Amino acid sequence: MALYLIMGAMACSGSDNGNDDSVSGSDDHGEVGHDDHNEEGYSGEGHDDHDEDVDLESNVSNHQLNAKAMKIYEELLASLDNKRPGFGEETPNGDQSESAMAYAHLAQAAALVGDIETMHLSATWLMENPSSDSAMGWGLSFAWDAYGDGTVNPPSTIYGITTALAIGGLVESYCRSGKVNYLETAVESLNYYANHISEDIYGKFLNYSDQSSDNYNTHNVNAMLMHAYARVGTLVDRQDFIQLATEIASSLHSAKITNPDSISWPYTAQAEAGTRADRNDIVHAAYIAYGILETQKLLDIEIATQSELENYITGFERNGNLKEFRTDEFRNEAESDLRARAWGLGMHLAWLASTGDFASGVETAEMIEEYKTSEGTYEYIFGSKTAIPRSTSHLLYGVATLAAGKTTIKDCIYSPLTASTK
Repeated sequence: MALYLIMGAMACSGSDNGNDDSVSGSDDHGEVGHDDHNEEGYSGEGHDDHDEDVDLESNVSNHQLNAKAMKIYEELLASLDNKRPGFGEETPNGDQSESAMAYAHLAQAAALVGDIETMHLSATWLMENPSSDSAMGWGLSFAWDAYGDGTVNPPSTIYGITTALAIGGLVESYCRSGKVNYLETAVESLNYYANHISEDIYGKFLNYSDQSSDNYNTHNVNAMLMHAYARVGTLVDRQDFIQLATEIASSLHSAKITNPDSISWPYTAQAEAGTRADRNDIVHAAYIAYGILETQKLLDIEIATQSELENYITGFERNGNLKEFRTDEFRNEAESDLRARAWGLGMHLAWLASTGDFASGVETAEMIEEYKTSEGTYEYIFGSKTAIPRSTSHLLYGVATLAAGKTTIKDCIYSPLTASTK
């Protein structure tokens, strides 16, 4: 896959600066590991025919990309399959397939830096490969007992976290290219997922997946979906989306735990102490902080101050590197020393970009080299020598936010869509 970069912001962008910890115990991800993809892979149809996008994509301004971050971006991209960058093991030592989560962050990262070929390939793949034949949304390629409750979700399950990430990729691809089908697909998926709402003592929340057995209040899922509803609702003037985002914000605010020295959230609301669900690893914590801060930039709400969120995430930094678990939340010395998995490092970089601390982000991105294997791939688990595309795609997105100096294309021009958006 050739790397075609546009050194500038698009007409629709403007310029703006700036789980593996699953409850089931699988080494694959609480919800962060949900990705999906039809095995046929990217068809290639329409990939080279973007006449309607040419004017937008070539209308650049004097927006420069950070050279150091772009060098890392190019090395990360080169480590993936040239024609199918989302293809590989979806979980360590698992079957190879194409990952929706990988394509989600690939599309989003590529849109930010103007890597038009990768952006269209990835966004088109998402449009053409929903998990279900009957609904728009994304998940995993395999059956999985997400919460270890004995209920195995089929491969057609639509998971909240993967859908939130895919919407991010599709929306940024629309903002970069003006290709309305990307935005329409995002709206369709949000219309569908809005049917999967539950309520607990904290208020309304969106379920972990579209399966009835997964009506768990999982905070990182809700933080990222909240941002998706706020972003798209603001863009296409869907007040019902904005209202839903506001209701989720209220739930996240109510579920926030305030300690003497920090705020925090468990992985799942009302989790039993000492279980896997009573804490977050770095990737899920970064999802929460990022989703909250990005939403607060769009809506007149406050779940937590930026300072509180920064203090929350800083708890993962010890001894000069990023750890898997927060100080005061690791349970033994081995956990204290455990380095962050690569996708956690990637979301941490995106979080730093969200706060506007690009200098620290670029410095932290130098850690990525420590995850590089002799084959030129990037370890998912530090020291494992095993790479998975959905982890590498998180690194790509984090680095892209640093290269572009922004987390989203904020000044995106909206052209009225068809009735499908209403």
